[in-house]
Amino acid sequence: MKKLFFTKNQHSISALNIMEWSGAMIAVVAAIMLALNVSISPWAFVLYFISSLILAVWGWYSGAYAIALQNVIFIGINSLGIYRWLIIAQ
Repeated sequence: MKKLFFTKNQHSISALNIMEWSGAMIAVVAAIMLALNVSISPWAFVLYFISSLILAVWGWYSGAYAIALQNVIFIGINSLGIYRWLIIAQ
């Protein structure tokens, strides 16, 4: 585990668990928003962006580098969604 931000103590484990679960739950809420296809559905890309950011950091500090890389790529994809559906759509 990298020692740039977290250290190996009880608090770091709790912080990583909070990041892992909050990133996952935010993505679930975003998926529900898109599936409902309502007027606020494009805002799901903002939630996906936040989720991907959290999970990329979590993956890095947890040593799950594949998940970290995947979420860095998702950050780019979600940025495109934000641009396409929230910025130029208006």
